Amino acid sequence: MTKRKLVKKTAKREIDRYPMVAVHWYDILSDASWQSVEELKAAKFAECITKGHLLSQDKGVTRIFGDYSLKDKNKGTIEEVGNTTIIPNCVITKIHKIK
Repeated sequence: MTKRKLVKKTAKREIDRYPMVAVHWYDILSDASWQSVEELKAAKFAECITKGHLLSQDKGVTRIFGDYSLKDKNKGTIEEVGNTTIIPNCVITKIHKIK
């Protein structure tokens, strides 16, 4: 994964600092059932896509939020965020900005 700076720290409205992105990542696969060695060898990771506002990408993790409440509508300042996801950078395959 190529790390790019997507967060706009100079945006006038706070919410505009956090672009909408789609994060493609591999999920860990676990199965407690009995299976053959051949079935285990054929098993593949699930490729997942998480969409939301990119809060940050540092210290080995990417932080996304999907929902937010505004403290001030005119200034676009955020009071709280919800529907959050934290993804280890090592499982991310691609991040692209949604226009």
